[in-house]
Amino acid sequence: MDTVKELMAANREAIVKYWHDLVLDTYPEETAKLWKKGGDPMQNPVAHRVRQGVSAVFDSLMTQAGTEPGEEVLTFLDEIIRVRAVQNFSPSGAVGFIFLLKKAVREILWPRLSTKGAWAELLALESRIDGLALACLDMYAKCRETLYGIKVEELKKQQHMLLRRAQLIVGIGEGGPAE
Repeated sequence: MDTVKELMAANREAIVKYWHDLVLDTYPEETAKLWKKGGDPMQNPVAHRVRQGVSAVFDSLMTQAGTEPGEEVLTFLDEIIRVRAVQNFSPSGAVGFIFLLKKAVREILWPRLSTKGAWAELLALESRIDGLALACLDMYAKCRETLYGIKVEELKKQQHMLLRRAQLIVGIGEGGPAE
């Protein structure tokens, strides 16, 4: 009897490619179309990072024992989340890509899984994916917090510069104290 892990390993490329395409489909249509063409990682860095990330996450799930994600997978998830955190994604849109892995696994493996009675294994895999989603949400919140901190510091610098300029303008032509 094939296990979920064996079926996933045998269909690795199909699942990773489908998941990659599903993630890219979360972007505007023209952008997704362009990024799916692949090509040079320097000209298409987002699609390249997504491809690397989904491959690494998939491989990590194959070796992960519990529901807590390993440190190596968090590094790849962080890459994807950082990109999505600076784009115009809602929090659910930014981290929702991880749930698309469930869709990819189900759609590609369903014909075999439904006849194998591998429900417990599939549920365990989906629990690990849910754990990754929670880790993604934490990463997203941290990225957004960092971005807002950067924006606040930039506003402070701009305000300081404006105040300095205002003082210079006011100071012109006003000599010292009247004698």
